Amino acid sequence: TAGTDVTPVAGTRYTCSLYIPHSCLLTGIGYLIGTVGGTDKAIVELHDVDGTLLAKSAVAGVTVGTLATFQEIPFTEPLEVVGPGWYYVSVTMNGTTARLRTIPTALGVSQTVYAKSATGTFGTVGDLTVPTSFTAGVGPIAYAY
Repeated sequence: TAGTDVTPVAGTRYTCSLYIPHSCLLTGIGYLIGTVGGTDKAIVELHDVDGTLLAKSAVAGVTVGTLATFQEIPFTEPLEVVGPGWYYVSVTMNGTTARLRTIPTALGVSQTVYAKSATGTFGTVGDLTVPTSFTAGVGPIAYAY
């Protein structure tokens, strides 16, 4: 239950930077669910350092899992990434019932991570304007797998 428990705004893309230390094949993104799970759907995206969309999950979304657990959502197709390098992960939900755990200012990673949120429409994925600073409480606690 680390991080800040956030009630997402439906359609808002919650984004943070992620360092991938070596080249590898990625099949999805895992993120930490907050104090409420279920009912809502989630979409994940992976972007390159310039914000170009590289991979996404099904745009219909996947039902959010059990509270206080990591949920892994697969991409529609595996992706070979070249590392080391910085990437961006995004999580978007279609409702406001489920919660999302995000990176608070108090964590040491907030000094090396960029994070932001941007309003949007659930089911619409694409390139993003990359964050240039860290905003507390909006970067998902997430990883690529």
